[in-house]
Amino acid sequence: MMDSICKLFGKRGLLIEPDEIARPPVEMPWGPAFELKRVSSDYPDHSPMWQRAYLSQALRMVEKYNPKLLVVFGSSVFTSLIGLKRRPQRIIYHAYEFISNLQEADIDAHRLMLADVDLMVTPDVERLVYDVRTVQTQPKVATAIYNVADVSYPAAVHSLPADQRNGRFLWYGTLHRHQALADHFTSELVREYQFDLFGRITDPNAGEVEAALRDAHNIRYFGVAPAEELNARRAENIFSFVWWNPEISPGHYYLPSNRFFTSIQAGVPPICAPHPQCVELVERYGCGMIMEDWSLSAFARALARAQRIYGTSAYADLVRNCEIAARDELNWPRQFARVEPHIRQALAGVL
Repeated sequence: MMDSICKLFGKRGLLIEPDEIARPPVEMPWGPAFELKRVSSDYPDHSPMWQRAYLSQALRMVEKYNPKLLVVFGSSVFTSLIGLKRRPQRIIYHAYEFISNLQEADIDAHRLMLADVDLMVTPDVERLVYDVRTVQTQPKVATAIYNVADVSYPAAVHSLPADQRNGRFLWYGTLHRHQALADHFTSELVREYQFDLFGRITDPNAGEVEAALRDAHNIRYFGVAPAEELNARRAENIFSFVWWNPEISPGHYYLPSNRFFTSIQAGVPPICAPHPQCVELVERYGCGMIMEDWSLSAFARALARAQRIYGTSAYADLVRNCEIAARDELNWPRQFARVEPHIRQALAGVL
């Protein structure tokens, strides 16, 4: 988003992000149209003091540069704008985080500030409606785009023909027993299936989760892999799993994780829990499978069905439909084209 906005107006931008010890900066060899500044901290990643230190320093940097346009990514960052001494001429709020799951003080801040935003970008209309009802305030202008930008941006995602896969199922993302149902993979019910797992273990008992993964003969756990390795390995798999536990919040129910889109772009059909946006797009393009619910038994049934069709013409159709969906709609140029007219209108006479 930042790169596209800067290139749209031919301007150089500044992207301010927090430094994370556990997540080093991603190399951007393609030459972004912005300078990246990471705000360091002496506090543990994502602790309250870590977040407070970042927001405080970021606000001071914004005041120093006094930008004509300020783009805010994320709801927790947005509420910190109440501490700005001077409002930028235009504010775009990319609300990819669920507002209604915030603490009451942050929801109150949205009630005060949301109507002052020049443009709000949301990844899901249903979730936006839920948020607006919760905060009882709505932005002047809002538009929706899918979270489709891939880690290989702006290069194309590597894909393989349907008959050149390794026969293994893929998960990449957070591994947590409650939030991401990590115990599904180590259950005796699914020991006949082969899994490749990538991602950070965020479960409170991370050691137990990792030990269970490494002890399972049908699981290969790769940890956190560089983007290039993940892109290459992802293309080899036959299906990719997509879910969040909907009990965490309504936001986790409505919105699929980014890997839903990156899997489709890589030609790897997703097996999804019934998140509404997943259901809508899978049914529209015929590019994946939907589990009946989030249960282990539904997971086992979906695996059995997926294994039966792997290697058939039905599987080749799923791969082909992923390619069609990625080409026709689920790509960054198409999504940015949806928001571009609103950005131009919001910035008329400013840039």
